[in-house]
Amino acid sequence: MSDLNFQWASRLIGGLAAAGAAHAVISPGARSTPLALACLRHPELITRVLLDERGAAFYALGLAKASDRAVILVATSGSAIANWHPAVVEAARAAVPLILLSADRPPEHLGCGANQTTAQIGMFGPHLRALHALPPPTASSSWLDSLAARAMEQAAGPPAGPVQINLPLPEPLVPQDDIAPPQTALVRVRAGRLRLEPAEIAEVARRLEGGKGIIVCGASPVPAVPIAQLAAALDVPVIADPLSGLRFGPHDRSRVVADGDLVFRGRGLAEADWVLRFGAFPVSRPVGEALGHFTGEQLVVAEAGDWPDPVRRATHVFRAEAGGFAAGLADAVRVAAAPGWCAGWTSVRPPGPALPPEAVVIRGLLAALPENGLLFSGNSMAIRDLDAFSGLSAKSLTVAANRGVSGIDGAVSTCLGMAASGRFSGTIGVIGDLTFLHDLGGLAARGPDAVLCVLDNGGGAIFGHLPQAGLPEFEIGWRTPQGADLAAAAAVWGIPFAVVSPDHVEAAVAQALAAKGTRILVIPLDAADSLARYRAVWNFWRKECP
Repeated sequence: MSDLNFQWASRLIGGLAAAGAAHAVISPGARSTPLALACLRHPELITRVLLDERGAAFYALGLAKASDRAVILVATSGSAIANWHPAVVEAARAAVPLILLSADRPPEHLGCGANQTTAQIGMFGPHLRALHALPPPTASSSWLDSLAARAMEQAAGPPAGPVQINLPLPEPLVPQDDIAPPQTALVRVRAGRLRLEPAEIAEVARRLEGGKGIIVCGASPVPAVPIAQLAAALDVPVIADPLSGLRFGPHDRSRVVADGDLVFRGRGLAEADWVLRFGAFPVSRPVGEALGHFTGEQLVVAEAGDWPDPVRRATHVFRAEAGGFAAGLADAVRVAAAPGWCAGWTSVRPPGPALPPEAVVIRGLLAALPENGLLFSGNSMAIRDLDAFSGLSAKSLTVAANRGVSGIDGAVSTCLGMAASGRFSGTIGVIGDLTFLHDLGGLAARGPDAVLCVLDNGGGAIFGHLPQAGLPEFEIGWRTPQGADLAAAAAVWGIPFAVVSPDHVEAAVAQALAAKGTRILVIPLDAADSLARYRAVWNFWRKECP
């Protein structure tokens, strides 16, 4: 039986690799031995072993985000795969492809009190794109080639997401002989893109052209060039989320608004005739609230996935690929908006009060990143700092974050997973101190060239911006100052560590990037001072920039 286990595992892994999987992330365990061995012995798979299943899952998520192809994730039976759950939820909402290979006990061990067993079928509920519950291995395994290709297709979508293959493996688990992996048949899969008919595109063009419109690109990447071409044809502004991919790069950015979070604190959408939205919902709360209050035509383009209208204001929903939709619409538009409409959104901003030090940090990080670099942002305040203060640049950069469910878990692991893809010329992660502490186990993935910048404001500073700040229990229930020794945490994993002031971030990060390897820079911040400066900036925009 041990030889059958390995033959099945090898056939399955070989089929996944033939279908396009290039990376596997495994965590040690006995029941998963055949699957782990098949990964480690496959000549074309790059396999990383990480002890903690939770961190391993977010690391795989980062690899998949960066490579845009499914990553294999392997763990043993029982509570091990339960630790995948947060990353599975994020992958489902953020449309990131993963192949979850969960080793299981054979059926006769289930439901009878056997050790290290739980209900692995259904554990991830609606968050899977597909679930394949396999039987115990038998002599027939050639059909696994087709299953592997099918699973990779399901993970690729649209929408992309996690697919689980649950494989019950009876003992013995270590193969008795040095078995050569079976030959795998290649199953070629080709998928098209969702596009509207030319007549439908022309109808949308007639609806939008000549109007005072706004394009909003939210918290997921969209093709920059066709969106910029569409904005030029209509001569309308583009409110660009930091994760949209529109703030950075050589495309035409003359109509891109990077400070929507500030602009919409003093200005709504009442003057606009229509809004055309691409991608996920924006990070910025003021932008989101403006979309929720807008009563004109609101057109949403989303290729697949959940109903793309959390504010319930959409008048038209188009299931189409964003780049093709925008390019076709740009070609069909004949009349631009009235002169002055776009310039009223993109003109030079008036000077305001002194910005919080987080603005200096964000701009220093972006300046230090080389061309084709990655800035990975944690959630909570880090992504909001980035949204408010990144500005625009001709430098080609990738900006990423886990905004599927916007949790603070797994940020270190995801960042290091993205860095390990080899796609980027340099990687910087910017995360809060609580986000860092939440994923200390992720530091086990050290090794990739990446600089982790920790904004140390002494706890949950974001709650100072929220109504909870007025509660008498605020300090202990929400602010939660930890007083942890961050340097000691870095020392556990032997990662170089330094404390840097905001004014010296750019030089320190540039030096750390040049030094290679994984490094940690902690940037101390005064939360009360930052909050006061934030409020002064917001009040200025509310009063002076209607």
